[in-house]
This record gives sequence, structure tokens and C-alpha cells, in this order.
Amino acid sequence: MSCYILGYGANLPEKVITNQELAPKLGVSSEWIETNSGIRERHWVEPNQTTSDLAVLAVKQAIDNAGITPDAVDYLIGGTLSPDYQVPGIAPLVQNKLNGLRNIPAVDLRVGCVNILYSLQLAKGLVEANLANTIVCFGAEAQSKGLNLTPKAAELSMLFGDGAGALVISNKPRLSSYTNAPVLELQDVVIATDGSFAEDLAVKSPGTANGAEWLNSESIEKGLHYGVMNGRVVIMQAVRKLGDIASEILKRNNLSLEEINLIIPHQANINLLRSLAKRLSISENQIVVNLDRYGNTSSASAFLALHQAKEEKRLISGQNILFLAFGAGFTWGAALCKVV
Repeated sequence: MSCYILGYGANLPEKVITNQELAPKLGVSSEWIETNSGIRERHWVEPNQTTSDLAVLAVKQAIDNAGITPDAVDYLIGGTLSPDYQVPGIAPLVQNKLNGLRNIPAVDLRVGCVNILYSLQLAKGLVEANLANTIVCFGAEAQSKGLNLTPKAAELSMLFGDGAGALVISNKPRLSSYTNAPVLELQDVVIATDGSFAEDLAVKSPGTANGAEWLNSESIEKGLHYGVMNGRVVIMQAVRKLGDIASEILKRNNLSLEEINLIIPHQANINLLRSLAKRLSISENQIVVNLDRYGNTSSASAFLALHQAKEEKRLISGQNILFLAFGAGFTWGAALCKVV
């Protein structure tokens, strides 16, 4: 049974934070941020905004874009690294805020930047097993609320922006005659994990590895509630693993890189994207980029990049689209789509 992407949604907070505003807090220059990340600005939520607030608007837009109503959705898959609460997950909160959504399964994925790929594989499996017909997947982040805005965390805190993206997945190539959104046939997804690198990109508190309490004064004093990253290891492993998995998925589907028209990547860092282009021997113009304006939006990142490609009319019938993402865990993967 075939599986299709046919609705797209995106939502960004109104507040824009430029490098000029952020740099003094991090003890660096705005030029240093742009040189080391490719980012010029990012969107951050207001104090009263939640991650689920961002997600709801993206999901509504995707449902409208697909030309359906919420009661047509029979599965909701959400992902975030910055949830409203520790418990429950974000998916039930989004379900509750969406008028018209039935009492359908609403599940969370905690795979960060690779959220779109794990979501697509799960959705594809559900459709092919006849367990669901119409599925909404979303990724959303409000990571600005958890950043360490001091000089010792400049390398990591300069990166992150807030936002949300969503997709409608179905077993039919068109659900309504009232939409002309481009349709992607989801042909294959390959995902992987190597937990030996789990400590190289992490937020360790709250957590049960922190002694008798999962959140205590000692862990706060140590800054364990802030993210830590071994940047050199992340970039080195990301380029290697993404290059390998791109080759794997193409080989599985009897395609060459020359037959790929567009790459939708996780928006991690411009230096990583350039290194990836070099590794794959492709033009940087084939890669959709928005991190200069949005920063690294983690779980939302590739959703937003795909929405951008749709808005820029870069999804052209007959083209092959390759998704690539790498994130904490380490998790990584690739997906292959054809524009119908």
C-alpha cells in the first residue's frame, strides 16, 4: 500500500532574536555566531507561550492544507525536546487543544532532530498495516526557555530557535478537491541509533541518574538542566553517518545521487551542511536551508524546511526528494520521496 504526504503546516513565534541581541549575553560577537553556525537570527517564544501552543497552529495549518477537517485524522504523532510538562507528553496536549479531533491515539517521540524520519517511518508502517488511514505528524520546540545564556555555553546556546511544523500522511494521494498542495509519495525510510554517543549531546536533568531525586539543588548548581554538546564529535559523526545512510537508501531504491533533485536536511549548522554537500558531491543549491533565519529548531527543523520548499515551489512533479537528519542519541536517518 502506498503512503503519501499531502498537507503541510508551519508556525514560528513572532519574536525575532538577532545575533546582535544575543552575542553580548554569550560573550561573543555577532560575526562569530554567523561564522560558526550560519545563523543570523532566530525566533523565540514569549514567556506565556508553550511548545504545544506552537504545535497546534502548525497542525491546524497542515490539516487545512490537506483539505480535510480534524475529524478525518485518526492518529497523531508528536515530537519535542522541550515539552510543556514532564508528564504527560505533548501529543495529548495538542490533541486537547485541537477542536474536532477525536479520541485517537496521540503518541510522543523523543528523538529530537530526527523526529521527522521516525515519524514518517511509524506513519508509513501504520498505513501499510491498515491500522490508520490519515495521520498527522508534528515536531515543535520552545528550547529558548532552556538555554544557558552565559559565555561558557556560547557554542551551544547560539544555535537554537523555536518553532513547529506538521504534515498530514495518508494512504490516498488526494483527500480533497479543495487543495492543490504538492503530494509526495513516501517510498522508503531508513533510521538508526548508536547509544555509545549518548553523553555527547544531552540534557541530564531532570533525570533518574541524578541520585535520590531526579531534580535537586546539586544538579541545578552543576548546570545539568542545560544542554551539553561535544561539537567536534557531533559534526564528525553526523557527516560520516549521514553520508553512509544516504548511500544505503539510494542503493536500496536503485537510485544515484545524480537522480536526487532536492535534499531536505535537519538544520543543524551551516558548516555541517557544507561538509555534507562535499561528502555527497552535490551542489549546496540542492539543499534547502533556513537556519540563517530560524536557527536550529531541533524536532521542528526538517518539517519547517519541507514547508519552505513547498512555499518556494521547489517540489516539482517527478522529482526525487531526499530527507537527512542527525541528532542526540546519536540517532540519524534518511527518507526518500517522489513528487507525484
